[in-house]
Amino acid sequence: MINRNLNAAAGKILTGYRKMLFLSGPRQAGKTTLAKKLLEGAGQGTYFNWDIINHQKKLIADPYFFEKENRDPGRKFTVVFDEIHKYRNWKNYLKGAYDAYSKDFSFLVTGSGRLDLFKKGGDSLLGRYLPLQLFPLSLGEILGNEPDWNGFKRSLSDMGTDPGSRKIYQRLFAFSGFPEPYTRQDPEFYNMWAQERKQLLVRDDIRSAYAIREISNIEILANLLPGRVGSPLSVNSLREDVSAAFDSVKDWLLILEQFYYLFRLKPFTRSIANSLKKEAKAYLYDWVEVPDEAFRFENLTALHLYKAASLWRALGQANTELFYLRDKQKREADFLLTENGKPAIIIECKQAKEELSDNLLMFQRKTGAPLAIQLVHKPGVLKKMRHNHQTQWVISAECFLKLLP
Repeated sequence: MINRNLNAAAGKILTGYRKMLFLSGPRQAGKTTLAKKLLEGAGQGTYFNWDIINHQKKLIADPYFFEKENRDPGRKFTVVFDEIHKYRNWKNYLKGAYDAYSKDFSFLVTGSGRLDLFKKGGDSLLGRYLPLQLFPLSLGEILGNEPDWNGFKRSLSDMGTDPGSRKIYQRLFAFSGFPEPYTRQDPEFYNMWAQERKQLLVRDDIRSAYAIREISNIEILANLLPGRVGSPLSVNSLREDVSAAFDSVKDWLLILEQFYYLFRLKPFTRSIANSLKKEAKAYLYDWVEVPDEAFRFENLTALHLYKAASLWRALGQANTELFYLRDKQKREADFLLTENGKPAIIIECKQAKEELSDNLLMFQRKTGAPLAIQLVHKPGVLKKMRHNHQTQWVISAECFLKLLP
């Protein structure tokens, strides 16, 4: 199974906009598979992987080797550079390739780190590329949803139950949105796969990009984070547990974020008196790592919302962002989705509680968000109501998550 909702956008960037496409995302999310699928659809092209020694030798011996490939000169030739950011001079190299050959060649660059954040040396690539992030599979994507912000908003007025969506939701909850463990549905395979993925992420991807002597400390930090999901992240607390300096832990968190192990949500502060302003929450791209089921449910929801907001924004459909809500009295709502900086939807996650959360209503009133949704982990819940001239839902999670891309 491959991620499907970036095909059209990737094709538009490569051909319509005539930009390099930087496709990044978590290790083993399906970047190489998608790149080869795009290459196949392009009709002609070549695949290069820096991790393959023979490919490295080819580039070093002849930097513009792709020019000599057999091709139809009347059509664009697509060149896929996989993990090219591990090449020390990759930015200068891509700048030169694009400036000299973009008329006849399309360039697709993939990597397990945030390619747009690698700033180590070389001239800026600004204006020569557009980034897209490949996320793990989500419920709506498996059902065939394309990113469509306006369509999503229309669908919120009449949500309904769907037994088929429930089965997919349960499968995602148990095996993650990464294609291989999701497809296999084998708990033992997932355990082996997850352990190997984390080791390769730290000891291969991160160590090859940064000269970090205390690489084992990053592994310790990564092992601590699943137990911290759902609460504001305290660097001081982590520093004590890892026995490292504050600045080191802060840097390591940024690296883990850069390599798609975690993502962070900031608190929303506008229109909230006495709001919490500093501490972000951290969530994992692989929610199955989270041992507590209530927080795993929250993490799964966070990833679905974060993915949707990122896609709508990246594709130019809407300026959407995701936050959480918390005031100094420690009252909290899990998520706030904004459009153009204005509150649009507040989302709260509950394992089984069907009574509308007082905090959800309070924050909806304070922010003016037109819609508040309480997601419930159990099936068969579907209630719509109105308070203070605003709309609220209490609904089984899959009924809402299936509407997202």
